[in-house]
Formats: sequence, structure tokens, C-alpha cells
Amino acid sequence: MYDASLANLDRLPDHVRDDYLRLVEWTLAELPSRGSSRLSVPLLWLTLGTAGNAVHVERVDTTELYRRNGYPDEFSRWVLSAVRSRLAEVQARCAAIVSNDRMDSSFPGPILGALLGPSEDNLFLYAAHRDVSRTFRDSFRIGRGPLRRLRFAPEVHQKLAEARRDWPDQRDTRRGL
Repeated sequence: MYDASLANLDRLPDHVRDDYLRLVEWTLAELPSRGSSRLSVPLLWLTLGTAGNAVHVERVDTTELYRRNGYPDEFSRWVLSAVRSRLAEVQARCAAIVSNDRMDSSFPGPILGALLGPSEDNLFLYAAHRDVSRTFRDSFRIGRGPLRRLRFAPEVHQKLAEARRDWPDQRDTRRGL
């Protein structure tokens, strides 16, 4: 089915668009300030509950994720079905997984990946909403600042600003105004 990204969220219902935007904004604002690994972007579950607008964050148990869904090198094939399963499991209105571009490799972990593979260039957000069959997936260019601290490329913030500008509802979704 058709997948949404920041470039075409205007095709979704307002409440779904707001929820997806909330997850993207949390990712851009909070992920760099969280004590993320210096070697790798952490694999995280993000959920929006049925009440309230707070983003709930939980580290992904990769062993359990692979046991339920498939091999690491096939991550891109099954990740959206894993997000849909998570959505039903936690009974949330929206669920997402944050991953890095090493997840499709044979060495998805931070230590082996750092030794044997190229550095991470992108962060991926895969999301599903209970009210629509369309899923959300987008990639965001990342870099490393001082002390290998995660930072997003300027074009990522520009892409988010353009997505906000194209929407008829201009409210600040991070504060729920």
C-alpha cells in the first residue's frame, strides 16, 4: 500500500498527520539529547497512547524482535508488519520504530557494525496508525558532532518546516496547542 512521508502527509486525515508529526518532532528534538550510544543510533519503540499526546519511549529488545519477525538482513521487508503488531499489542493509536541504516546489514549491532561496516548516515522512522492503512516511513540524514553526539543534517529540519507550512492547521503539535 501507499506509504506516507513528510513530503506527502497532506494526503492523510488531520489527526493522523498530527500524530505522525508528533513522532517526527520528538525524534528530531529528543533523540540527540538522550544518552544515545556513541557508536549507534538506538533502536526504539515510540507510541502515542489512546489518551494524551505524550510520546512513550521504550528500547527495542532486538532478540525478541528478530525471533518474532525474521532475520536481521531482511529488516526492511518485515519492519512495518512489526510496527503494526506493536500497535495492536500496546493498544495505542500510533506506534513507530526508530532505527539506523545498519539494520539491514548482516551486522546490525553497534560494535560489530562499527568495526565491519560504514558509519550510519541515516535514521529511519517507521510508523503505523490505527485509523488508516497507510504507513509512514521516512529517513533523516544524521551526522556526528563533538564527542560523536548525534545531530540531524540541516535539510532534515527544513523538510519538517516545509511539511508544517503545507498544512492548513498551523498549530504547534509538540505542546498540543
